[in-house]
Amino acid sequence: MDPARRVDFLYNHWSLRRAGPLSFGVRLRRLRDVKPRYCWLCGRDFRCEWFHTRGGGELVRFADYEPLPAEAVGQPYGLEWFCRDHAEQARGVAHLASADALSVLRERLRLSPPVVEPSLMPDPSLWVIKVGPNRGRVFAVIRQASGLSAGEALELLRSAPFELARGWPQSFECWRAALLAAGAGIEVRYE
Repeated sequence: MDPARRVDFLYNHWSLRRAGPLSFGVRLRRLRDVKPRYCWLCGRDFRCEWFHTRGGGELVRFADYEPLPAEAVGQPYGLEWFCRDHAEQARGVAHLASADALSVLRERLRLSPPVVEPSLMPDPSLWVIKVGPNRGRVFAVIRQASGLSAGEALELLRSAPFELARGWPQSFECWRAALLAAGAGIEVRYE
């Protein structure tokens, strides 16, 4: 369907028709303004962690904040994402306009503007950081979780820290619990 016909189709849809043409234009314009969870200062991608845990960063509201109209969707002007490392510093300059605050923070931290390349959101991964006192139980969990041979699992066990599993956190929850019960040091990474 060509773009002009698609817009006509969407406009004639009952929910958008009720909102009126001005609102429809605001919706289309604001949909493009939704910003992904990247730190506005350093460019760190915390979309995966935010999706799974609502962590990794936060929104900071600056002095030039303008709320969106009730019928619009998107991210308001003056509301920006910051990673956990820079959120506190951003809150410290929240009394400034967002562009001024960004300049102050970049100057203070000596950071250049980040180059953020759009990419797929990575899956979280389960890492074994330290094996702990019960090497035999950790070895058994590694074999069960990875399907590796005994020699390959032993080599992996000796190379800690290592990634054991990647995917949806619930898919490796049983391995996480088993490793913790065995006394291993583990970490779920979202990058």
